[in-house]
Amino acid sequence: MKRVWLIFLCTLYFFITESVAQQNEESIKIIFDTDFAMPPYDDSMALMLALQSPEIDIKGITTVAGNDSVERATSDVLRMLEIAQKTTIPVYKGANMPLVHQKSDFAVREYGNWYSNAQPPVPPGGYARKKLEDESAVSFMIKTVLANPKEITLVAIGPLTNIAQAIRAEARFARNVRRLIIMGGAIAILPDGAGNITPNAEFNFWVDPEAAYVTLRSGIPIELSPLNVSRKSALNKHWFEKMVEINSPLTQLLIDTIGLRFKEEPDRVDFMYDQIAMASVIDPSIVSKERLYVDVNIEHGISYGVSVGGRDIWPGAEGAQKIDVQYDLDWPRFINMFVKRIQKPLTSE
Repeated sequence: MKRVWLIFLCTLYFFITESVAQQNEESIKIIFDTDFAMPPYDDSMALMLALQSPEIDIKGITTVAGNDSVERATSDVLRMLEIAQKTTIPVYKGANMPLVHQKSDFAVREYGNWYSNAQPPVPPGGYARKKLEDESAVSFMIKTVLANPKEITLVAIGPLTNIAQAIRAEARFARNVRRLIIMGGAIAILPDGAGNITPNAEFNFWVDPEAAYVTLRSGIPIELSPLNVSRKSALNKHWFEKMVEINSPLTQLLIDTIGLRFKEEPDRVDFMYDQIAMASVIDPSIVSKERLYVDVNIEHGISYGVSVGGRDIWPGAEGAQKIDVQYDLDWPRFINMFVKRIQKPLTSE
């Protein structure tokens, strides 16, 4: 009888270890590149989704100027990791300005504080005790990708400055990236293709058009999550209240920030941008895609930063790369997955 139990325990151990090994083997290794800011910003909710998804293995978080300064992105993401009890994930500071784009009167009047060098505001609960890594974002990206050829997925949900710098700094970088998911651009050939910073330009691409140009033409396998698919989302008070039904540090943070918006404007409906890009890494079937050639205008005129997509190459876009472009969303599947993930109890490290 003891022998039978011994065989059973050995067999059980084998299956458990095999299952764990398989899960680790199948996990998606990502670098999360972000112009982060605490809620109500979409970057924060995208990171919550990644942290709450067992399919995702975050190798590091790299920050970039965009929604606000890189100093705020870094300060806020360090604090978010403390709130989420994921302080072992390393954070690397990236570019504090675009490759070429300079501060302008228009930039100051419109959305985004990417040009700022002001002291970042105090995040909820105070500045983080968790420390920033000494290594730069670009150095970390290059080192990690080359050490794990064809294994690292880059999730870029801000301006592409860090990615472009890595491409330029190391010739082997682009061909060793497994995949790059970008939240950016607006494609006029597809429905809902207008811009959100100028009539035709999307914010992330407009902040650093030159970085988008370098990245889109790099040869990396790319999937673009543009405004077209973001506009298929509709976060309203009903879905928000379902999201925060379960009490946790994450849901309390959402109540204290986004909750105030819905309290003041109960009929408001918000698009979800970076959240969709991150969700499509976890479950690619939530979005519909089309293969298009995509390029970006880097001429300093009225179309600066405008992304252009076409089914065939057009004059001036001879170097453009064909990539997957998201254009539609299975909203019920996406929002139900998102709500369930946010509601999950936090797991200790």
